[in-house]
Amino acid sequence: MSLTVYDVQGRKIKQLVDEVRGPGQFTAEWNGTNVNGSRVSTGVYFYRIEAGSFVQTRKMVMLK
Repeated sequence: MSLTVYDVQGRKIKQLVDEVRGPGQFTAEWNGTNVNGSRVSTGVYFYRIEAGSFVQTRKMVMLK
């Protein structure tokens, strides 16, 4: 399973999950930081989930 956050230009902001997981329900929390640990700015971001053949990208808004 992979869960990644991207900015509106498609740049990878942070990889939240990248591991093999069995069937089930899981949660992941993004603390609003990038790979360097710096806080990202207010704006629109996208998260992409990949689990087996399932792939989904959704929009989210970061508000401070």
